[in-house]
Amino acid sequence: MGLTSMSNQNRNQSKAAASEEPSELSLEDTIAQNLRGVPAKTRGVVSGYNPYDAGVAAKTPTAAPRKPTDLRKLSEWIRLTREVAELKKQGY
Repeated sequence: MGLTSMSNQNRNQSKAAASEEPSELSLEDTIAQNLRGVPAKTRGVVSGYNPYDAGVAAKTPTAAPRKPTDLRKLSEWIRLTREVAELKKQGY
């Protein structure tokens, strides 16, 4: 027996096993949805489950973006405060 004939046998066996056990699909009842925490408003109108409607992960408010610092004005202010401090030492 060659490698290809073995793989064909495996494939045929898996197809036979799949056809013997039909998978059964069913709709989830309302009680199970309540236990999972799905809000009532999303059950009838929307098709499918939207994880954003579950309300589990709420966004935290972020701080307002900081205003960029003007480094030229900052260095000018530092220079002026140093000059004022020197003038005070000299007695002006």
